[in-house]
Amino acid sequence: MKYLTAEEIKELKKDEGREILENCAGKSVRDLFAIKVFNKYFDEFFKDRGVTKILDLGPASGAFASQISQEGYKTIYGADIDNYLKPENKPLFKEFKTADLSWDKLPWADGFFQVVTAWCVLPHLENPFNCLREVHRVLDKNGLFIFTAPHLTSKPSMDYFADHKDFGSYRGANNHLVLFTKGVLEKSVLKYFDLVEIEYHVRPKIFRKGARGKIYELIYKLAGRLSPKFRKTLERRWGYNAVFVLKKK
Repeated sequence: MKYLTAEEIKELKKDEGREILENCAGKSVRDLFAIKVFNKYFDEFFKDRGVTKILDLGPASGAFASQISQEGYKTIYGADIDNYLKPENKPLFKEFKTADLSWDKLPWADGFFQVVTAWCVLPHLENPFNCLREVHRVLDKNGLFIFTAPHLTSKPSMDYFADHKDFGSYRGANNHLVLFTKGVLEKSVLKYFDLVEIEYHVRPKIFRKGARGKIYELIYKLAGRLSPKFRKTLERRWGYNAVFVLKKK
């Protein structure tokens, strides 16, 4: 998707934005990596999937809400710049509200939620730091915040940068805006949250590149069985997205 300002999405090019976002889901959601990570950390920190309040920021079509609903999560809320939810996903939300995540306050009270997610959202915002502060405000004590950003220091990303002097996820043809480097993460995110873990989404397509891809896949599977530490090293090396799992300070 090309970059559109908030004004363009809401007014000048509203139909163009709607056509894209009504059928949109982030890569980690589409590849079912998001639900895997979400289940893992939810079950580590919480017990009841039915009553724990979850806010999904920038749900677009509502694909992630559909996935977690099928896993027994029932108290789901959403906020986006406009309502792009597919008709079949609208009933899954206990409440959906519109807000410009770059500048607006989230329309809920302090400490209202136990979990907030943002799958492929923050790097697209003109001002993700407002969103970070608002997430911190609406999260309950020790609440979880899970968000994704392009994994800039993976080997594919660094190879692309060496060749093009730019990051592939931030080239002119797409709409990523803000880079979450290690320093940016420390200065902005970790001011409000403690880092629980970083999970790395290795996209299946890396294993479809001929003989090399098959070798990668074999090594990856063996590492998963024999050495979790080595598996994590491979994920960090090959990952497309970094999934930051954070706990409110």
